[in-house]
Amino acid sequence: MAGPRVVMHGRAEELHALDGLLAAARGGHSGVLVVRGAPGIGKSALLNHVAATAADPAHPAVPFRTIRSTGIEFEAELPFAGLHALLHPALDRVTALPAPQAAALRAAFGLAAAEPGDRFLVGLAVLSLLAELAGDGALLCVVDDAHWLDRASTEALVFAARRLTGEGVVLLFGARETGAGHPLTGLPELRLEGLGRAAASALLAETSPELADGVRERVLAEAGGNPLALIELPDALTPRQRTGRLLPLAFHFGSLPLTERLRSAFGAQADRLPEPSRTLLLIAALEQTGDLDVILRAAGSLGAGVADAEAAERSGLLRTTAGAVGFRHPLARAAVIQAAPLHRRLDAHRALAAALGDTSADAPNDAADRRAWHLAAAATGTDERAAAALERAADRARSRSGYAAQAMALERAAELTPDPAVRAYRLVAAAEAATDSGEPRRALELAERAAEGAAEPFLAARVAHVRATVEFEDGSPLRAARLLIDGARALDGNHPGKADKAVAMLMEAVRDAYFAGHAQLARTAADRLLMVGGETPYSRALDGLARLIAGDPAAAIGPMNALAEAVLAPHGTAPTPAPHPGERLIAGAMGMMTGDEETASRILSPLVADARAGGLIGWLPSMLEHLAITEIYLGNHQDARAHAQEGLSLAGSIGQSHRADHLRCVLAWLAAAAGDEEECLRLAEPAVARAAGRHTLRTVSWGSMAIGLLDLVHGRHERALNRLEATADAPSARDSGSTFLVHLAPDQVEAAARSGQPDRAAAPLAKFERWARAADRPWAHAVALRCRALTAPADAAGPLYAEAVALHARGGRPFERARTQLLYGEWLRRARRKADARSQLRSALEAFERIEAAAWADRARGELRATGVSHPRAAAGSGLDRLTPQELQVIRLAADGLSNRDIAAQLFLSPRTVGYHLYKAYPKLGIASRRELGALAPLGRSG
Repeated sequence: MAGPRVVMHGRAEELHALDGLLAAARGGHSGVLVVRGAPGIGKSALLNHVAATAADPAHPAVPFRTIRSTGIEFEAELPFAGLHALLHPALDRVTALPAPQAAALRAAFGLAAAEPGDRFLVGLAVLSLLAELAGDGALLCVVDDAHWLDRASTEALVFAARRLTGEGVVLLFGARETGAGHPLTGLPELRLEGLGRAAASALLAETSPELADGVRERVLAEAGGNPLALIELPDALTPRQRTGRLLPLAFHFGSLPLTERLRSAFGAQADRLPEPSRTLLLIAALEQTGDLDVILRAAGSLGAGVADAEAAERSGLLRTTAGAVGFRHPLARAAVIQAAPLHRRLDAHRALAAALGDTSADAPNDAADRRAWHLAAAATGTDERAAAALERAADRARSRSGYAAQAMALERAAELTPDPAVRAYRLVAAAEAATDSGEPRRALELAERAAEGAAEPFLAARVAHVRATVEFEDGSPLRAARLLIDGARALDGNHPGKADKAVAMLMEAVRDAYFAGHAQLARTAADRLLMVGGETPYSRALDGLARLIAGDPAAAIGPMNALAEAVLAPHGTAPTPAPHPGERLIAGAMGMMTGDEETASRILSPLVADARAGGLIGWLPSMLEHLAITEIYLGNHQDARAHAQEGLSLAGSIGQSHRADHLRCVLAWLAAAAGDEEECLRLAEPAVARAAGRHTLRTVSWGSMAIGLLDLVHGRHERALNRLEATADAPSARDSGSTFLVHLAPDQVEAAARSGQPDRAAAPLAKFERWARAADRPWAHAVALRCRALTAPADAAGPLYAEAVALHARGGRPFERARTQLLYGEWLRRARRKADARSQLRSALEAFERIEAAAWADRARGELRATGVSHPRAAAGSGLDRLTPQELQVIRLAADGLSNRDIAAQLFLSPRTVGYHLYKAYPKLGIASRRELGALAPLGRSG
């Protein structure tokens, strides 16, 4: 319950900001805020005040429902404990969620058995459930002491927080400072400082009016504006000290920080209690979950009972409600623990472990987990019994996708393990779990500790895999590839059954070398993969990729195409009956890289749909990136923008920084094609700078290609040439034949020819022609001919352009076709063949307008004017071009007949946000309801 509102001294600005969030939620808008500040600064009081305001009957038309919970320090090791406490009153609404989300949430709460899954799917379920709870009204969700939430709960709530839009949900966190790597970092914040002199005096006068003037001044000085100190420090004084008849010696703490002074004040109150009550206080402080039954049983084994609990409650330090025990403030609990000698704390942990071991057989798993942690806390040296209990707790955490809790339990289990080999095994497993939980720095630290005892080759390989995973995400793909190759090399023929690990590592090594554009590393990894894993469609395709990177497309493209075709084959002839999503992604990428975007789309579109249906959120940014690039090649720029924008949003939500930068560069290329210089540079320049520092050639190439394209369309040919050459001729790229460098080549050729330096076109033209011959796609041959025409003498260019246009007519790459027609039209106009020029230029203009390449359309329109024909800008069509990427996706799915709830599940939004996007989109389309969508022009694909 929120309780009655109290006067909040000195917090007018903060209350105004929070009242604004509530008002916006009543209007259907969502808001998120982290209220930060030191212990006792008033975070909880402010959150309580907001809860009381939300319950105010003055707004009956838009009722607020409130759910809230408080983080508990001891439960930081228990996956989803905080989330369960928050959502427990609403579990009856889980059935309203899409099936994968409902299953993930039940598994997270230990209500159903499940295999480890995508940890972000729980966050999506939280988003959907919050929207469901808001209903047609508004929801206030309050999480106090969020710095003590377990990481799994925090990540799920933050994932939901970043995607709240139009649900009418206010999500508030109260937290102390958490550090740069904490999931809460980056959310909007409201920082609480100490009260001013006037507000502090008013609060002290209200709570301790009997203080003598001199004592009042001393309290004000000691408290430093901290509201809790203003309330609690006087309670540490004796009656004589309050009246000023005895110096308040309790305040003589020297330079101790305020938190320590408060703990001492709480400790002074605890010291006045008899020994059995202090024992019960210690048991309650260490148990933390507030389970009265467990506390009384544990306390009973140490000579304390119900009467002692009542005495502790009368002191004001302890509060008991509905069978649960809690402290008046977390600092009171800390004071009790710090004041207890070590032997008493050990006895209390043992008593709690025994009490939890006596729970019934049908008790929830968290009782066994809590018992394991109490056993660990009671250990004074190595203890295999406690270590094994923690390892079992880790297994339970993993089954619920609680990877951070799994890592924590395994790390502590390793510390308690007497056998060095078993200790190394548990440390490696902890490092792997930390990688899965998105904690790369912690994973690396655990891997380094494991390496000290990982003499067994398989453990050494696992350590190398963790190091490489962290290096790829936070460092250099080049170094990651080297780590993977060296680590896999340790798994030689003397270790049967470990080949699968080596194969997985070597496949990643080829990928990482591809990202870095390093031909030799790719070749080494591919050779080793063939040796270890044998001839499979995947090993042959990755061998082909290594050959492509080395500049041998003739030997590369056949096996790369073969994999894409095999994945599309009917089951029974495909390489596996049901390829893993990662294997399907590789196959789709192979089609994309060999110029066969139609095949790539046939693989990637259903793959993305399956990933949405299965809640594979961690995979989706990469899948959406590949699909966006495929859509660019197919000429569907609006679709490409929608996919890339969604991928970027997801990548940012789940911490995939490399992927986010590459998606920014894909979006920058689309902005360049549209002629949006400001947006292109905003996206590309910082992403390219970061990628260059990490030796991620793939991202550097796409970003440079975007800016180069922008320079080309604006006639800055010399600048474009210099930028593209700098990328293609960099030491890391010079020997690479990767397709992202191949696709720079036509722009290089055009920039060289247009700047009057055809000699600088020879090398990129030769590179592209080699690739085009191997790819053997009509559009690729056409682009090669266009490049030839650009560098040919004027009288020889015409037939080359004509042949290129004829080849383009056989299909593929609409944007490249329009560019060829534009250049041919320009050539025809200069050759005084205006009628022929108009035909090419009109076709180019229509294509550029269709794919929303506005700057290129303007260039074609200008050329048409030069032939004596005026061609106005295209009239507005169906209104699709005025939709945001998110609105476009929602409208297409709605047109396919999906309900708001189904659309929400597809796009990882809430149903109310879907409704909000439809509400915004209908006027842009000139319609009033869903029923009218069918009357619009074809809306294209919704995959």
